[in-house]
Amino acid sequence: MTDERTAVAAFLRKCNDYARASIERKQARGELEDIPRWEAYIEFNEHALEEIANGTLDRWFEPTATHQPALLRLDVEGMDHVERSTWLNSVLSPRPVVVAGSHDEEGGRNFAPLSSVMQVSTAPPYLTASFSIHKDKRPRDTLHNLRTTGKVLLNMMPPTPRGAFIVDETATPLPQGEDEGGLLDLPTVADQPLLIEEAVAAIEATYVEEHPLPDAVATLVVLKVDAVWFSSSTLPSGGLDVLCQHGRDDMTPSPQGWTQRVLKHYGPA
Repeated sequence: MTDERTAVAAFLRKCNDYARASIERKQARGELEDIPRWEAYIEFNEHALEEIANGTLDRWFEPTATHQPALLRLDVEGMDHVERSTWLNSVLSPRPVVVAGSHDEEGGRNFAPLSSVMQVSTAPPYLTASFSIHKDKRPRDTLHNLRTTGKVLLNMMPPTPRGAFIVDETATPLPQGEDEGGLLDLPTVADQPLLIEEAVAAIEATYVEEHPLPDAVATLVVLKVDAVWFSSSTLPSGGLDVLCQHGRDDMTPSPQGWTQRVLKHYGPA
C-alpha cells in the first residue's frame, strides 16, 4: 500500500507543477479566463494529497478481495495444444525472457528469445533451457549452434516496450544462417558481437549435454554458467528489473512493488 500511495502522491504533485506552469504561461500571454479552472484543479489535488497523507484515503489502496479457491480440476490431456499452452503459460508466470546470442560454425550470428531458461544448480552453476523444433522439423538455430560451437550469451532485456520489440523481432523465423540482428537496429558492445548494448545483464554459458523429452519434440539442454556480464561488480540489493513473459504471448516488467525476504531455508542461525 505504501508504494501505491507514494506513486499516486508523486503523480498529483507533478500534475500541480504542470498546472502552475500553465498558469504562468497564460498570465504572460494575458489569457486570464482559464486561470480559475487551473487554480481549482490545483486546490482539488492538494486536498487529495492531504487526505493521502493523513490516511483518509487508505481504504482506496486496500487490495480488492478477488481470490477464489482453486477447486476445479482441469485435465490437460483433454486440451488441444493452444489451450494447454495458454493454461500452463498463464499459471507458471511471469518468467524472464532472454535473447540468446550464438555463433554458427561459420561465425554467423543468431539471436533468438527464450522463456524457458531456469537455474537448476549453483555448485556447479547449471541452467536448463528447452528447445522446440521449427515447423519444417529442423532444430532451432540456437540449439544447432550450441551443438557445433558450444557457446551462448543470454541477454537479459530491459522491462520496456523497446525490450519487448527486440524480443518480437528476434523471434522472426529466418532461414538458417541469417542474422536476426539485421532485422532492427541492435547495437552490441564493442568486441562482443553477441552482447546486446541495451541488455541490463547477460549470462555467458557453455553447452554441457542435452536430453530428449519423452513423447515430445522439445529437447532439454543443460548449460554451465561461465560468467555474468553487468555494469558494475555490485548487484543492486533489490535485484534486477528485467523483461518477463506473462501468459502465452504478453511481455511485462518484472514483478515490482512489495518485497518480503524469506530466510528459513537457511535453517537455524
